[in-house]
Amino acid sequence: MRDLRSPAKREGKGMNGKQKPLFVILLSVAAFVLALSIAPPIHAQNVQVDLSSTSALCGGQECFNADGLFTVGTTFLGTSFMDGANAGNCTPPPQFPGCPDAYSASPFPGLGLSTANPPTLTPPSLNIPFVFGPVNTTSCGSTGTACIPDVVDLNASATTITLPASQQVIYSTIVMLGNAVNGNHSGTVVATYTDGTTNTFNQSFSDWCGFKNFQYESIAVGGINRLNATGTYNGATCNLYAYTYTLDVTRMLQSISLKGDGAAFVFAITLKPPTYTIDAAAANPATLAPGASATATITVNPQPGYTGTITFSDCTQGISPTIVSSGAATAPSCTLNPTSVTVTSGETTPPTTTMTFTAAKPKQAMARQRGTFFYAFWIVPGLALTGLGFSPRGSQRNRLLGWLLLGLLVCAVLSLPGCVTYKHLGNVGTPPGQYTVSITGVDQNGLTQASNPTGTTNTVVVTVTQ
Repeated sequence: MRDLRSPAKREGKGMNGKQKPLFVILLSVAAFVLALSIAPPIHAQNVQVDLSSTSALCGGQECFNADGLFTVGTTFLGTSFMDGANAGNCTPPPQFPGCPDAYSASPFPGLGLSTANPPTLTPPSLNIPFVFGPVNTTSCGSTGTACIPDVVDLNASATTITLPASQQVIYSTIVMLGNAVNGNHSGTVVATYTDGTTNTFNQSFSDWCGFKNFQYESIAVGGINRLNATGTYNGATCNLYAYTYTLDVTRMLQSISLKGDGAAFVFAITLKPPTYTIDAAAANPATLAPGASATATITVNPQPGYTGTITFSDCTQGISPTIVSSGAATAPSCTLNPTSVTVTSGETTPPTTTMTFTAAKPKQAMARQRGTFFYAFWIVPGLALTGLGFSPRGSQRNRLLGWLLLGLLVCAVLSLPGCVTYKHLGNVGTPPGQYTVSITGVDQNGLTQASNPTGTTNTVVVTVTQ
């Protein structure tokens, strides 16, 4: 292709025909790099708190200070944490009285940690990734091999985890994985912000084998078989719990302090960045007939500091109750326009999309009469009697009877259609009733919306009439 630029431009010269100095080009590149370096960091993804640091996070002390993760077949005789109170008695011979139990890091019925270094876990119930401490892959304790600490023990002297300066930004949520052993126990979780303000969460921790559904608590992974200190499953079925705390999204998080009575543990902590809520307005109209449509405005409200592009899920899949299209009925449909929205920095007007709910109209119906047998019942004997009355051999009386029967038969035939019932055999369209449409989304980093504040919802209710 022919280059149509002027000779000066083709040769990299300015309009005066002189070659551009090299330092001008380098200066432009340097300015671009500098602009990138001073731009504020973007924290649109989940942040895993590094509990294993020995200096930056815990004031020179190990944050991991208890052992609790082992693979099947690994012995941990002589260890002192998790479900054992007297490590001095945890020595051969069997039954090894006083020995602790632990979670298995192996696949189900263990925790199913990844084989990565460090190991990770994304519980399906949370859809949030967590980074764990190192798994003990060699024997430790009374065997003479030192155990690798991998769990935070919540004791009376609080463990304070100070985030690196680059991570001291706005977060929406703290999610911890942990438990209690030897019964239920209590502790506190304190979130401290850079301005010195705090949020304190008083927490009760369920025993790992007895879920009590305390405030902020849910089951992250259930049905786990725990290990004996000899590295074998002992048959007990236990859980790993999630503890979820909502943060102040107008302040930057600086540190997290964990405190307890020595029988509660934390395995991993993930910080969720600022997110967004999806708020649905009322349907217009709220009631519609089959074949008609209703619309509703859906608003994405970002939390302070959030930016990103949210792609909405197929709202037809979010319709409840679910109608399976068949020859008798047709499911309603739903569309969103646009199917994604973008929240930019300094957004003044929350982005919106329009939901359209359409109820399917009935298809052409068929009908079936139910009086056929009734016609035959009258016609056959009626014709026989009438014939008898009109036969040449019939008497005058028989002829009169025949005319009478014929008249009755005609009257019956004329009146029957008004008594015949019909059965609908066609498609009724979308069946009448109330439908709820849930609107959900996820951004480019896999971040889903936060729970709606009180008084708002991400659902639209539509009623379809007969």
